[in-house]
Amino acid sequence: MEEAKTGARARIHYTAKLHSGQVVGSSRGGQPLSFTIGKGKVFKALELGIRGMQVGQSRTIEIPPEQGYGERKDDLVMVLKKSEFAENIPFEVGRTIQYRSETQEVINFIIIDVGDDTVTVDANHPFAGQTVIYDVHLVALN
Repeated sequence: MEEAKTGARARIHYTAKLHSGQVVGSSRGGQPLSFTIGKGKVFKALELGIRGMQVGQSRTIEIPPEQGYGERKDDLVMVLKKSEFAENIPFEVGRTIQYRSETQEVINFIIIDVGDDTVTVDANHPFAGQTVIYDVHLVALN
């Protein structure tokens, strides 16, 4: 039977969760995730984890922060003036907002505190610093 290897197009169903058990993503009930192994469209650790699998096989793959969403960086928590944002932005703790930098780069922030004239935002990925556990099932190889 054929095994998943570099260059093969893999289709997997997955459920991604944190150590707390919180599910943070899943393809179950929808279309499988399709990617070519070795092309870098998914985490390298996920690609490595499915190598050697056969169609129909399931596996659990743990992806630590340094191989997934990265470590949390304190310098990505910033206090910005509300006046730097569009006037219609509702500043609410937990809300994700987009900010365009001076170089026109779009950055996603999560609001973590709101003051009178300022807003404290976090540009870390919500899963930064966390191991993400993927339960994968190899549906097909092409």
